[in-house]
Amino acid sequence: MAAVDLKNLREMTEGDPEMERELFAEFISSFESELAQLRASQSDSASETWRRRAHALKGVAFNLGAMRLGELCKQAQDTPQSNAGAKAELLGKIDAEFADVRSYLGELMAA
Repeated sequence: MAAVDLKNLREMTEGDPEMERELFAEFISSFESELAQLRASQSDSASETWRRRAHALKGVAFNLGAMRLGELCKQAQDTPQSNAGAKAELLGKIDAEFADVRSYLGELMAA
């Protein structure tokens, strides 16, 4: 199964490969920025910031069609009161899935 379901995206772009590459690049940049902010909010005292950042990541992932990544971000959003260890574990899963998505999109962008 592909890391990203491009069906909806391709309908929106009407299959324009240049527009898709631009959207992929924007996704990667936006996700990296939000992910850095999520990482910075792992402390127990930053639960609302954690929830907001996870919510933003969830939306970015689902809008692209990165469903597994979106589900992991939803888990993060739904568990803002988790301790730092649990957040770190979830961040590891998000990082790994994002690496898969980024790799998949990189292959498409190079094609």
